[in-house]
Amino acid sequence: MLQSEVDVYIIQKQTTLERYTHSKLNVDFFDYLERDKQTPVPLQQAHNDHVKSRELLIKSLEKYSLSYKVFNLDELYENNICYYNDKCDNSGLRPKKNLVISLGGDGTLLHASHHVGGDVCLLGINSCPEHSVGHMCPVIPKYIDKTIECFINNKYKVKNVRRLKLEASRKQSLPLALNDVLLCNRHPAATSRYQLSICSLMGNQELQSEKQLSSGLWVSTSAGSTAAISSYGFDKTDITSADIHVAVREPYTPRNESLNLQKFNIDGNEKSLLFFSRMRQGLVCVDGPDSCAHLGFGDTVHMSLPQECSIKLILDFFGKVPTFPFDKPE
Repeated sequence: MLQSEVDVYIIQKQTTLERYTHSKLNVDFFDYLERDKQTPVPLQQAHNDHVKSRELLIKSLEKYSLSYKVFNLDELYENNICYYNDKCDNSGLRPKKNLVISLGGDGTLLHASHHVGGDVCLLGINSCPEHSVGHMCPVIPKYIDKTIECFINNKYKVKNVRRLKLEASRKQSLPLALNDVLLCNRHPAATSRYQLSICSLMGNQELQSEKQLSSGLWVSTSAGSTAAISSYGFDKTDITSADIHVAVREPYTPRNESLNLQKFNIDGNEKSLLFFSRMRQGLVCVDGPDSCAHLGFGDTVHMSLPQECSIKLILDFFGKVPTFPFDKPE
């Protein structure tokens, strides 16, 4: 926990160039690029763009006398900065000005969101928009200074975006999921065996249940409706919606029976999900591969979408800053 240490925290990505040239690999990275008929020029350009964006951001924060601290993603774990927990007043990042800035793309923002909650706002800046996907990062580098000016003058709007709360029977520490959750066997070639139940909101009444065999189960928020689960034909939903999207990944029905709970939506204001593991080596993965927990026989994960677990995303500045139109119709 870091509370009231500085005005603003910056969570930045490690560029691809940094990741593969500053770590020990079994192959020479530049030799690999050459054999793959690639050139390091785009990687160097993306790295340079990110560094320039960071310099612009720091210059702007200093211009408005805002104290700050920069973390790489790995440093969050190295400094034992815990996930935000709605039941713990001192969890997560708590800067004086209630602002955490994600500097990178959507992946960086998802990681940063795990440490943000309560009254703290999260702002995504796409540090190299020519090379990085940033659907939830509304600001590009050329508008960084104007963005900080708007923040100082309270000329911005937030959207309260619902997140999935995961309660595991083993009491593992899992973050709130802004995008999606994958529950599956640890080995990609093994069958995922489980029982999926739709329950009342508190999970104390089972409304519908089914045993399934598949390659895993996707559970997504509305914010994640444009991510992996979109490949199952779900429509893009408003980012503030309380819908929970569920899709079975490669269902296996040995007797050609149909599954009743293969692809569906539920209202997170009224219902929740319960996953009962029938696997010896299962996994639950939150917003990608970096936040995972083991599941064994009989372990359960209850998934709900409580209002109090919402995150405040800054996505608009009253037209004073051109932003990525997140909710623009397709």
